[in-house]
Amino acid sequence: MSRLGILLTLAILGGAGYVGSKLIPPYWSYLTMHEHVKEAAMAAGRRGREAEARTELIARAKSIGLMIEDENVEIGQEGNLVMVRVRWTVPLDFRLYRTTLRFEVEKGAPAP
Repeated sequence: MSRLGILLTLAILGGAGYVGSKLIPPYWSYLTMHEHVKEAAMAAGRRGREAEARTELIARAKSIGLMIEDENVEIGQEGNLVMVRVRWTVPLDFRLYRTTLRFEVEKGAPAP
């Protein structure tokens, strides 16, 4: 019985490790993007800097492994705030299950 228990424990730990190795990188990128989007919102808050902020944000996303296209970045004004919204998807392919994670980060900064 103890060998069966050890094998079952190892199988559960191996499965948890496999799932964790697939899930942790996309969520880590998501958490990292919060700071980048906040900085882009502050940069876009300065007059005429929207294009530079967009380019810098896309470059930072690529540096952490996200392939974000120009159409996935929205920069606009809502009231007295400049809002930056970024959306992206990450496909997950487990051996028997496929899914797509959808992420969105939105930050605002005071408009000039």
